[in-house]
Amino acid sequence: MTEAPYFENHRRRDRFPWSLYHRDLTQRLARTIAERGSAPRVLIVGSGLEPEIAGAPPGTHFHGCDLDARAIAECARLHPHLADRLAVCPSPHALPVEGAFAEPFDVVLAKEVVEHLDDPAPWARLLASRVRIGGALVLTTPNYSRLSTLPLLEATVLEWIARRDGYSRAHIHPSKFSKRTLARLDVGPGMRLCRVEVAWTGWTLLGVWERIAPA
Repeated sequence: MTEAPYFENHRRRDRFPWSLYHRDLTQRLARTIAERGSAPRVLIVGSGLEPEIAGAPPGTHFHGCDLDARAIAECARLHPHLADRLAVCPSPHALPVEGAFAEPFDVVLAKEVVEHLDDPAPWARLLASRVRIGGALVLTTPNYSRLSTLPLLEATVLEWIARRDGYSRAHIHPSKFSKRTLARLDVGPGMRLCRVEVAWTGWTLLGVWERIAPA
């Protein structure tokens, strides 16, 4: 994908009709973050151009990391107050651990990332390892449950838009989750599944796990 569509895809989230997908999800994420207090430390993994969650408590300390250096550079330009809390991931299998990233987090969050992985469980365990006791791992992903209309939309309207922009969505989500399979994801020892929410559209899932014991 060229640079223009890459950034355009991130910026579309607040526009109709993409807002139908993202707005409810953002509101659910903000409420989930607020469950961890008025000033939680939050790590957003695969932040793209969204290193903060709108509606979260004003005292939230956001940190963002992404494999794509372009995204981190653009985030630093758009959010200079976060510059020392943004980092490029060392590899697909590692998270930043120095400086502002050294201590565990109250919330480790990945929005619409897990579906892009061929083998999501080891990655989910990596994220969970950065959650403090009493903190939460939060994963969101498209809903491929049997009754969801999202697969039809992806195969038609969204694929047409993607091809117009010069790429295809055909193989971008190798891991397709339903509510049941997301609940079964192995996020590692010491973690307890709290809930899996389904957005009002039926298009997205939000899973929350709490760390109840050391990894």
